[in-house]
Amino acid sequence: MFPLNWKAIKEWVVLFVIAITIAMFLRTFIVEPRYVPTPSMVPTIRVDDRLYVEKLTPRFGTLQRGMIVTFLAPEQTGRDDYLVKRLIGLGGDVISIINGQLYVNGQAVYEPYLNGPMLSDYPETTVPEGKLFLMGDNRNHSQDSRAWGSIEVSCVKGQALFIYFPFGHIGSLWNQSMQFTEG
Repeated sequence: MFPLNWKAIKEWVVLFVIAITIAMFLRTFIVEPRYVPTPSMVPTIRVDDRLYVEKLTPRFGTLQRGMIVTFLAPEQTGRDDYLVKRLIGLGGDVISIINGQLYVNGQAVYEPYLNGPMLSDYPETTVPEGKLFLMGDNRNHSQDSRAWGSIEVSCVKGQALFIYFPFGHIGSLWNQSMQFTEG
């Protein structure tokens, strides 16, 4: 039989505990994986994509139009999990959709990421202070702020970093910004 090396075992246990503690800290406060089960963000994020979400921006940074964020589903959805959508409007912004064109504060938004032209209009609406207006990129098949209204800023869990699976769809989602059309 081999003699037990208690010193080596103790070192491995300490290393294991440190590794688990660091992993739990990172997942709780910094970054976490997310699974996307719905088509509301197609083609940017597809059904069954897995992505990493960073949690620092909602706490310490500034949320900006165009970012893809995860947030606690509003009560009206009947869900108790997190959803993924694009941030369209901040508190005080005026949102409207006219003839399939999104307008923010009267400016037409350039949206090359959409799955197709929007088939319905949305009346001019002002986003209340302290709230956010969110929409999916698959606008004709997305339940979003057009259906359940603006959400509290405090409901945002994080900003999407990148898709890590499936391997054929790996890509960055980090710090996307909203662009307005000229003219």
